[in-house]
Amino acid sequence: MEKGEVAPGARVASEHELARNHKLSRVTVRRATDILIEEGLLERRPGKGLYVREKEPEVTKVVKIIVGNLAWEPSVRIARGAKQVARKHGIEVQVCDAHGDQREDLEALLNLPKNGACGAILMALNTPAFNEAMVRVKAEGFPLVVTDYHPGEIAMPAVVADNYQGGTLVGGHLIELGHTKIAFVGDCMASTVRMRLEGLRDAVADAGVTLPRERVIDITPDDPLANWDERVQKMVSKLLKTSSRPTAIFCSCDAVARTCYRVCAAQGLQIPRDLSLVGFDDDPLAEWLTPPLTTVRQPFMEMGEVAMELLCKQLARRPVGAQPKLLPVTWVARGSTAAPSKGK
Repeated sequence: MEKGEVAPGARVASEHELARNHKLSRVTVRRATDILIEEGLLERRPGKGLYVREKEPEVTKVVKIIVGNLAWEPSVRIARGAKQVARKHGIEVQVCDAHGDQREDLEALLNLPKNGACGAILMALNTPAFNEAMVRVKAEGFPLVVTDYHPGEIAMPAVVADNYQGGTLVGGHLIELGHTKIAFVGDCMASTVRMRLEGLRDAVADAGVTLPRERVIDITPDDPLANWDERVQKMVSKLLKTSSRPTAIFCSCDAVARTCYRVCAAQGLQIPRDLSLVGFDDDPLAEWLTPPLTTVRQPFMEMGEVAMELLCKQLARRPVGAQPKLLPVTWVARGSTAAPSKGK
């Protein structure tokens, strides 16, 4: 049968005929045929005999990757990494782009159990509505993995960069340069950003430097997929006009840092002479800023690869740990940081 000597669907014989033709006991024949039936090689048709089982058509597994906006470079890299692993497992990947529309993103997430997919990888939105939608879909037994997200109280398979480590790298670098007036600007609603801030706080505290509340600028918007430029410009402009202006700012992502460059230019401040800036992500545009942006690189491709491996384990009904998979970050030193000017 395995050699193809008997065609699929062909009749082999009855157990009685096999026992008689091969001079075997009915018990021996029954045991042997039961094994072949279990292995999917034979099927027993009552009153007719044993037949070679016909191959069932292979069904391609479909996995969805839901992203808030493919215009965001990390989304592309995560999807690319996931696709590389999916290809090895014969899985088809469909990327669902919400085009910056939060409602469209949530709708795609909630419809997962009924759209023909067998599992999904999510780019986190870090909003209560997104968290609630994840819990609802997971409660239906639908396999999920979320990326760029620290689950916290929600038991959810997740892959995330070591944001705390990234924050400590930034803090250590700024302290080494001699900065004591350090500020943080970011979306503090996001679990990843909170971990970056915590790492920064701990690193500067080890050097006896405090990070006062007025220098933590929370730019959390109502819509995480909206354009934040105007909000960041307004809040950073105000920060830089204070009498205790910081000498260094850690921006929660490179996009925020780019806006800070524009604010500095508008106020006549030179980077890094008047203000050191550090970003996070290592966006492709970071090295093209003037001066090039010092930042922390997240391993987005690897994030997608690990997320797909975790999802494949779930599809194979293998256990997946409750703790998020933490991936190391990389320090990228460029020209946007320097020692503070004397007297500042």
